[in-house]
Amino acid sequence: MKILRLAVQNVRVHSLKMLDLEPGTTLISGPNGCGKTSLIEALYIALRGKSFRGSDESICSYGTQMYQIDVATDELQYRVTYQNQDGAKRKQFVVAGKKHGRLPYALKYPIVLFEPDTLRIVNGSPQRRRDFLDGLIQQYDQSYSHELSRYNRALLQRNKLLKDPLINDDELFSWNLILSDYGAKIISKRQAVLNDFNSKITAIYQSIAGTSDTVSLQYSHESRVSAQKLLKEYEEKITYDKAVGATSTGPHRHDIAIGFGDKPAAKVASRGEARTIILALKFLEAAYIEQQTGKRPLILLDDVFGELDRHRQKRLMSEFVDNQIVMTSTGD
Repeated sequence: MKILRLAVQNVRVHSLKMLDLEPGTTLISGPNGCGKTSLIEALYIALRGKSFRGSDESICSYGTQMYQIDVATDELQYRVTYQNQDGAKRKQFVVAGKKHGRLPYALKYPIVLFEPDTLRIVNGSPQRRRDFLDGLIQQYDQSYSHELSRYNRALLQRNKLLKDPLINDDELFSWNLILSDYGAKIISKRQAVLNDFNSKITAIYQSIAGTSDTVSLQYSHESRVSAQKLLKEYEEKITYDKAVGATSTGPHRHDIAIGFGDKPAAKVASRGEARTIILALKFLEAAYIEQQTGKRPLILLDDVFGELDRHRQKRLMSEFVDNQIVMTSTGD
């Protein structure tokens, strides 16, 4: 699928804006604050169903209570409308003339997003790495969002009970069961992706950097996890969890260990080396999504060239030469 045209109304700084997209690369250039990222965001909302950087209320232009996004492709027409009238919020997706309260999974199109915050995957928090992995899996696995949602809802309930000094272990058991069931599925799917990535990332890194350095990716939890093993972990941690008032084990606590040589990349990788690791991860992400979905993802590059040297810029563009790219830049 190729994006042909984007039109937005009342999206952040844009009261009205229309943009024709090239089948190859479309460059959106201009000074900071002119709304380049807002156009990238609008494409993301229309094709993925939600923003990557804010709430619907924050997307509305100042002084307005609505926005509209229209995306024309060579296959489908997408329209997103949002209205906030007297506190009643209504968001609607219209695709090929059919109305939806939420964008159906079958109508979502895969996107690989590269923005300045992406460059913090190596040195940022474990939550940032979990979000990267979870967002990737959701693009090809329809059940994964449901599994994450059920896990997180159960986690909130268990944490709430843990703060009650009178709670007994039996009252936590049903929540432990739910967490272990969905948690095992989440962990297994994360590990499957990382196992694939780990077998390929060194070769990709070396082809970009022109060095013999090695990169490794490892999930922080043991392999071959089962719901029974995870249930045992939750049960064994009950006394500690009551003391701290929070659930201390499970996929919400896990991390991706990124190694550079035989040491943690966050501790020893230079700024350029960390950015090369991110490039390699994004190349793997795009290839893996295409492998799983049969679709070439749309590549959105939001003002990242300033963070990459000329060699890495060229490598980035050559890797995605067969994908449609929409990129922003403060330069020409």
